[in-house]
Amino acid sequence: MTTKRIPAVYLLLGIAAFSTLIGAARAADWTPSDRVTLVTHSSPGTGNELMLREIADIWNKGKFVPKLVSVDSVTGAQGEKARRYVITEHRGNPNLLAAYTPPSLNVPLLIGSDTGWRQFTPVAMMALDPLVVVVNPQGPYLSLKDLIAGARQKPKQVMQGGGSYGNSASMAGRILEEAAGVSFSYVPFKGGGTAVLNLLGQHVHFIVENPAEIAQHVDAGKLKVIAVSQHLAQFPGAPTFEEAGYKVRILKQFRALMAPPGVAPEVVQGYVRLLDRTRGTQQWKDYLKRTAMVDHWMTGGELAAFYAEEEKVYERLDDQMGLRKKKK
Repeated sequence: MTTKRIPAVYLLLGIAAFSTLIGAARAADWTPSDRVTLVTHSSPGTGNELMLREIADIWNKGKFVPKLVSVDSVTGAQGEKARRYVITEHRGNPNLLAAYTPPSLNVPLLIGSDTGWRQFTPVAMMALDPLVVVVNPQGPYLSLKDLIAGARQKPKQVMQGGGSYGNSASMAGRILEEAAGVSFSYVPFKGGGTAVLNLLGQHVHFIVENPAEIAQHVDAGKLKVIAVSQHLAQFPGAPTFEEAGYKVRILKQFRALMAPPGVAPEVVQGYVRLLDRTRGTQQWKDYLKRTAMVDHWMTGGELAAFYAEEEKVYERLDDQMGLRKKKK
């Protein structure tokens, strides 16, 4: 009886294939083994913190992870403390995720910080806050075309109200100016709520806000939505910017989650699965409806490409609006 020797190359290939299968199985099975902390730069009770609490509640109630999930607010320095906390103190930590929103992307550009999005590990975008253009129906402008025509006839005399100059509302107004070839005057207030009150009193001509801020006034007939960043069921008659005649590339008001730098790919995929499972729960769907947010799922290379593209737009607008010093 003779035995055939298996060539060494085949043995090596077999070992490599087996190792690949084991690695794939580990990646497919990864879940947090320790207590997960969800970090936000926002104060308790604000939108980002409440979103993380909703996710934590879903994971805890559904036993998505073996140990209770906690939410930690690390506030201060325009979110810089939270960004450094994640990328420096928790580098490689597989048991931590951080909320990530437009200010997280833009503030490092404004202050020249090295805590930009590339220092994090992108995980997933969960939702968007839509933006709507709102007027007072007792005022002179009842459509976006009316508004643009008024600004064309009277440059700088059509007034947009909003929060601090440089926020998402002021940037949306700037983008609309570019698309239509007009100039508005921006009137900053302490916040979106104050801007709404001034629109109700006809002290400004329009505002750009998220639906949650203005829905009750629209329902009461006191305000009118004349354009939306995307179709919204609660404002069925409102056209998108393009339908209203203007191709406007509005910056997305995203709600996303990032991991610290240095985490393994299987960790990222594990969290992607957990968050995708979260999106499918009725509790999450009810949360989106309650907060007037829109489901918007994005992961992996697509999410990284999205951040890179948004960053370019922010850099351009920051410079045009005089929000940061130009490099010499």
